[in-house]
Parts: sequence; C-alpha cells; structure tokens
Amino acid sequence: MPRLFNKRVKNKCSPCNGIYLLLLCCIFLLMVVQLQRKNLEENEDVLIAPPPPRIFCIIVTYNYRHQHAGIHILRTWAKHCDHFLFVSDDIDHFLEPAVFLHLHNRWDRIRAHLEYVQGYHSHKGDWFLYANDDNFVVVENLRQMLSPYTPDELIYFGCKLRTPHGLVFMHQGSGIVFSRAALEAFVLEALPNSSICSPVRVDSEATEELGRCLTNLNVLAGDSRDEWQGHRFLPFEANLHLGGQMNKSQDRHKYYLAHSYYPVIDLNFPVSFQFICCHMEHIMDIYDLYYFTYKVRIFGGHQQVEPQYKQFSEELEGKVAWNKKVAES
Repeated sequence: MPRLFNKRVKNKCSPCNGIYLLLLCCIFLLMVVQLQRKNLEENEDVLIAPPPPRIFCIIVTYNYRHQHAGIHILRTWAKHCDHFLFVSDDIDHFLEPAVFLHLHNRWDRIRAHLEYVQGYHSHKGDWFLYANDDNFVVVENLRQMLSPYTPDELIYFGCKLRTPHGLVFMHQGSGIVFSRAALEAFVLEALPNSSICSPVRVDSEATEELGRCLTNLNVLAGDSRDEWQGHRFLPFEANLHLGGQMNKSQDRHKYYLAHSYYPVIDLNFPVSFQFICCHMEHIMDIYDLYYFTYKVRIFGGHQQVEPQYKQFSEELEGKVAWNKKVAES
C-alpha cells in the first residue's frame, strides 16, 4: 500500500519569527554602533593626548673614569633616555663620547658641551639633562615632572640654590635640566654676548655663572619639588637624605646649607616619592639603585603619602610662616 505524504508546506515565516529576527537585527546594529563609538573615542584620546617629553641626556665623564663609572651609566639608566651622549676628554670604544680636548676649566666645559649639543643634537630632544657620571637618574620620573611644561618655555630645573645676593642657580652635582628654548637661548643669545654671559674663566662657581647667564635671559629657575614639597633633585647621596643628616663641619654640606633656596629643617629635607637624581659616592651602588627602582615589584599594596612625610611638610610650612612673621615684626 503506497505511503501518503502531505504536500502542504508549513509556513515558517510566521509573524512571531519575523519580530524575533527584527529584534536580533536591531540588537546587532546597536552593538556595532556602540563599538564604533568606543573606537572613535579611543582614537580621539590618542590624538588629543600630547606625546611624552623626549629626554636627551648629556653625561659628563673623563678618560680615567670611562671604565670606572661611565660604563656603568651606559648599562643602567642611560638607556632610559630617548637619546644620550657622553662627553669626555678622550675617545672610548664603548661609550663613543663626543671628545673635547684641552678644556681644564669647568665653565669652559659647560659652555662647549651645551654649544655642541644645541648645534648637532637639538632636534633629538625636548628637554636636555646635563648630568655627571656619578649621578643616578630616574628618567621616567623626570619625564613625568616635565609633562605639564612645554619645551618652548624659558625654564630650567635642578637642585635650587641662591647666593647671599639673591642670584638663583642649580647645584652642580645633582643634574640640570634645560628646556629646548632655554638651551637655544643660552647658546645663541648668551654665549656670544659678554654683557649677558661672562667669558671669564671660573671653575668652582661655574654653575653660578650659568645661573647668572640664564637669569639675564629671563629663563625661569623652576621649582622641581613635588606637591608635598619633597625634593626630587638631591644634592648628596640618597642614604644621607633618607637616613641621616647633613654635617655642618663638612665643607660641601656647609656650602649647601648656606646657599639652599628652600629652608632646611633639622639638617635634612624630605625626599620625594618621585625622586629624580642623586649623587653616588660609590659607583657600584648604581646597580642596587637600579634594581630597586626598575626591577622590584611590590604586590598587594598601593602608594600613599606616609603620615610622617605629610607631617614634616606641614611643620615646614608652619616654621617658614613663623620665621616670616618674626622677620616682619
């Protein structure tokens, strides 16, 4: 007996199925629009955000210190600069420095180094760090500090000092940072003009003369401290500022205390969590500093202002205000 088949095809496109498909299409379109909007906002953020400041590091060294100090700078913090250049009095296969011969005076060296960099490397950086081969530098913190400023501003930073006559200058052992505009003005306007910048050779007062030249050009000596008045550029070794006190009987400490632009309470001052530069007494300490700065990771915690750090800042402000009140009375 033949099998009978129903030739009537059931209509699969019912009104309910149509509504369901329509809803799926609407949801899909909304997801596509939302994704495109998110991508557009991200692209706008990328376009609007300014590029990070480019740091060109000028590292002063000498022939007898190439293997003792310069090579360790090359292996550690120098590679965090966008570009770097060693300047020395002799050639070296590893450091590949720019060589300056017969410059036995510090002021002559500063002038020659900055003039050379401005002439041949100014296009490689927005800011120019002039440091020594016994400095340790956290370049990322320097880049963060400079981010609110533009390289077209006439400004420079460092460990700020002041002569008894009110001339502002930077400590020679703590690194000095010039904006591109400040470097250009110093080389092109100050150096050729003896009324702005003295051609007379000075040695121990080289950075004072540099400060005089920049002041005559209306280059601002910026405040490199953080929002809690913690110091980013340290004049001496980090362990002295973190766990000790300056000694008035030592000539270098005595000089700093007599010239510090900011008040020093109890022979010390707070170190910023955004520390940038310090002097190293023993060059091999650089590997300890580099390890704890760049390699160590702390899990399960977050950075916060310690109570004693905040208290020190408040006490400092109170003592300064009191001293001003007493002086006025």
